[in-house]
Amino acid sequence: MIAPMFRPYLDEALARFSYLHPHVRVAVTEESVVVASDDPAVIAEFRHTLYRQKIHRETDDLRQSIIQRLLR
Repeated sequence: MIAPMFRPYLDEALARFSYLHPHVRVAVTEESVVVASDDPAVIAEFRHTLYRQKIHRETDDLRQSIIQRLLR
């Protein structure tokens, strides 16, 4: 099951994860995300990718603000 707070970041995380792991199949339903792998490290990496995408998007305004100040 995927927590609702991660849903907005799922598509971008899937795009990145699929690029990094083209051999791993990921199925998305309304209730869950299924990573077709028996390797716990791959599943953990998917979760990490999803969490990173959440952090990246939430800090986008802050990063843009810092860049703008540095370029002045």
